[in-house]
Amino acid sequence: MADTLTLFTSIGLSEQKAKETLKNDALSSALKDAIIQARRTCGASGVDKAVGTLLYSMASRLKDPKRVAFLSDAIVQGKICTELQLAGNP
Repeated sequence: MADTLTLFTSIGLSEQKAKETLKNDALSSALKDAIIQARRTCGASGVDKAVGTLLYSMASRLKDPKRVAFLSDAIVQGKICTELQLAGNP
């Protein structure tokens, strides 16, 4: 659990928000998968706070966990840059 807390704070979540997220199993799992996928895509550069915020928003809205990898890649690559784009508005 401490490792997951560290993972969540590494993307810019406050410690309190990260602890709240850990209480929600579905959100926690989706966010963890999203961060791992994002790190694979961006490599050594890491995940900055802006990308982390979008990953959190995506994980909290996601209804189909099969799309985590696709959406995480799109966020890291800059194809999805805003909350509006994430919500499906151009």
